[in-house]
Amino acid sequence: MHSNSIKKILSTYFFVTYLIVIFLVSDSLPISSIYEDGWLTSGFMLAALALYGLYYLLPAIGITALVQLISHRISQNHSRATYIAAVFTGGVTTLLMYANAKLFSLYGMFFNGFILNLVITPGGIESLGGSSASDIGFALIASGFLSLQAIILWLSHRFYTAKARAGLSFRFLPVTAVIATVLIHMGFALDSYTTNQLNVVAQSVPFYQTVSARGFFKSLGFTTKREAKLKVKGKLNYPLNPIQFNRPAKPYNIIWLTSESWRADSLNPEVMPHSWAFAKNAARFTRNYSTGNGTRMGVFGMFTGLPGNYWFPFLEERRGAAIIDVLQKQDYQMSLHTSAKFSYPEFDKTIFAHVPNEELHETRTPRSGWENDRDNVTDLLSFIDKRDPAKPFFTFLFFESPHARYYFPPESVIATPYRDDLNYATLSKKALRNDIVPIKNRYINSVHHLDMQYGRIFDYLKTHQLLDNTIVILIGDHGEEFMEHGFWGHNSTFVDPQVRTPLVIYVPGMQPLISDQMTSHMDVIPTIMPFLGVTNPSSDYATGYNLLAGEKRAHTYISDWDKIAYVDDDVKITQPVNGKSFMLMQASRGDDTPLNKEEHDAVLQHKQTAMMQLVQDLSKFFKKKETKTSVQ
Repeated sequence: MHSNSIKKILSTYFFVTYLIVIFLVSDSLPISSIYEDGWLTSGFMLAALALYGLYYLLPAIGITALVQLISHRISQNHSRATYIAAVFTGGVTTLLMYANAKLFSLYGMFFNGFILNLVITPGGIESLGGSSASDIGFALIASGFLSLQAIILWLSHRFYTAKARAGLSFRFLPVTAVIATVLIHMGFALDSYTTNQLNVVAQSVPFYQTVSARGFFKSLGFTTKREAKLKVKGKLNYPLNPIQFNRPAKPYNIIWLTSESWRADSLNPEVMPHSWAFAKNAARFTRNYSTGNGTRMGVFGMFTGLPGNYWFPFLEERRGAAIIDVLQKQDYQMSLHTSAKFSYPEFDKTIFAHVPNEELHETRTPRSGWENDRDNVTDLLSFIDKRDPAKPFFTFLFFESPHARYYFPPESVIATPYRDDLNYATLSKKALRNDIVPIKNRYINSVHHLDMQYGRIFDYLKTHQLLDNTIVILIGDHGEEFMEHGFWGHNSTFVDPQVRTPLVIYVPGMQPLISDQMTSHMDVIPTIMPFLGVTNPSSDYATGYNLLAGEKRAHTYISDWDKIAYVDDDVKITQPVNGKSFMLMQASRGDDTPLNKEEHDAVLQHKQTAMMQLVQDLSKFFKKKETKTSVQ
């Protein structure tokens, strides 16, 4: 077939594919609320959607054109290779846009650095906990999109033939696209210096790219003051001073038990009777906030006593947690276990970077989360059995039972009815709302299984008289939401269900206590270090407080991949950190209820001092001469 004929067929094919892309992308747009905001936001939404729909298709169009060019030079019959390229690239594009819309619907985010890290880091995909039903569903969806593109191409070919070799012409499309690009992005830049009406629309358009054009608008006489953007970078200076300690004559053993997705309200006598009974003889903190809404920032914060945003320089410099250094210098025997992977998140390159590989024990075979937890408890107790009793030991175990899909054996069922499985391929917000009770019942059963494993450890410690010289820490990496605020799971927002976790600290001889004061994962290390004989003030190595010394906090910080939230009794304020995000600062009440515009603006004004303190805390452990701290 002649090249011009192929081009006409492909022009029709890609036009139809473009309409499909527009339809898929529109799912993430709050169309009704944007329409109510007036003609400016509505017009911007339509123009941006039309323009970015083309951008999303450009790679497919470019690859198809390249294949056509190459195949034309090496073969006269080049239509087959070109058509295969068109179907494949068009199918991949629509599939990715569908997945992106699904991701936004369920978790409020588009593909970003966090998702990329999840895909390319060893152990990342496994951490999702997908089932065979999910895998089959995803495979069927992928084949469905490729089949749809093949049908569109066939119909485009038929249209070309039936209409006497007619085809759609887009001769002026490149010039139109360039002009539209300039107008759309300059219009957004102007609005960002004036009314900020378009920000919500832009956040809903996948991968919208901002331009500031500050110099241009300043030359026209516009005041180019924009909302502050927080940027904190530099080389680590952690700890601020070398850790000094007087080794205790009778050092404590430490057992650190961390569970995936362990939300605060699940620690109760019905769901977790063993843990509830154990907590009666310990310190239980009922208002504890994680340092993140995901595992990475949550576990990092509890082991370093720092805000989660320090994760990135720690990873870059392969810096381990100071407590691990102290334990190693005091010749602690170590055995660390996880039912996930130490490589995802990259704990083997951050908090446990200085721990020898032979002391890091991962799941050996792919099994159910509850089976891995059970086997790891067996291994942990075996390590304690075989240890040298003359030396103290430190052991850590990360449990996966409460991770979605929520794993448990039949004997752990206490909540019914429950979903037999969670098929991620067919999940939607509507399905989640309809099925959230049986889904949460799965979670409750998995937490009950977690409690059974905790009970095995508690019984062992009692039987072997180890509670007289062993510190025990029970803590969750983060919480888990069940649509209380519109989302399921975690990693999406900083609402309480996603960031509140239990915190129980048992110290031999300590009087039991129940505290309703605000606490944070950042407080665990300052509480434990003095029991290791550390004489430095906690400010040398953490931003937390010693919870057993009467110290109290008035606010805390919670992080995700590119944002941080300031939280106190009254408000939560979220802002982007170190990214090109154009998200504006957002505020709600401390209990996550929304503020009206006047209240929102008043809160941001009133909390300026707190925001400056946040900047100081995020830059405290950087070398001062190299730190780049700015609010732009």
